[in-house]
Amino acid sequence: GTDGDLWKMYGTYREQPDVKFLYKFIMVLESTSPTSGKTNEIFVSTMDSLNVLRPESYRMANVKFHKGDANLDGIFDSFTLDATVPLAEDEQIVSMQALLFFNFRLQKRVKFDMESVAYTSFASGLPISGFKSRGSLMLRQTNPLGIRNYFSALYAEETPLVDIIDSPTKNRITDSNVGHILEKYRERDVAADYVERYPIKSRAADSGENVTFRLEMKVEIPEQEVLYIPTLVEVLKDAWVKYLPVVILCWLLLGRVKSFAFCQHLLHSTDLYPAMKTRQF
Repeated sequence: GTDGDLWKMYGTYREQPDVKFLYKFIMVLESTSPTSGKTNEIFVSTMDSLNVLRPESYRMANVKFHKGDANLDGIFDSFTLDATVPLAEDEQIVSMQALLFFNFRLQKRVKFDMESVAYTSFASGLPISGFKSRGSLMLRQTNPLGIRNYFSALYAEETPLVDIIDSPTKNRITDSNVGHILEKYRERDVAADYVERYPIKSRAADSGENVTFRLEMKVEIPEQEVLYIPTLVEVLKDAWVKYLPVVILCWLLLGRVKSFAFCQHLLHSTDLYPAMKTRQF
């Protein structure tokens, strides 16, 4: 990260973030009826404050969470969600949006906490009975981060992202919409994005036997690269290592040129000897 720069402008190191699941989950399903042709919204969440705002579209679901720590180091490596939503016989799911909320912490050199979101979605022209999503929660930075000896809360004024308590009554539903949450989140210079790998959709049977919709989502937390602003000591150390060989080479080269010039009498020179002092005894 310093090639071509006079001074070390940024550095990188690797760290596995300490991520905690906040047990906040939102899922919005769009269903169609093959008999009436009408579309309907199904709202599922683990937050009662949101559910009461949508009495017509809210639906209870069986939601399970699992945390994984494969190497038993005390830092979770993955989080798995399994949500099953009951459906009416004439409901067919054609689209879905889902949000999982986490606390994302770096603590090795750059120290901060922030609320982060894992988002997945699909839209289909055919009815879908299940969706499997797997991916990683990855740090995204626009600029290097400063090194501190204390923890800072990033975007504290925007935390929590779903904040309906302090919102006016008329804006509570808007403030908790998936689109509104994502619009605020994507404007951040520092965030953790869910990088999805090969999602799988299960097509619903034509016989109308699909009475549930199931979402399986696994969010992995790998070790990742962090971009930081180097300290003054690092800058000076990097400059010393980088430029000391150049100084030594120039000094040796200058000595050789000087010796050659005087030995070959390329320059007019005069040797001056100090006068001999006599000493009397």
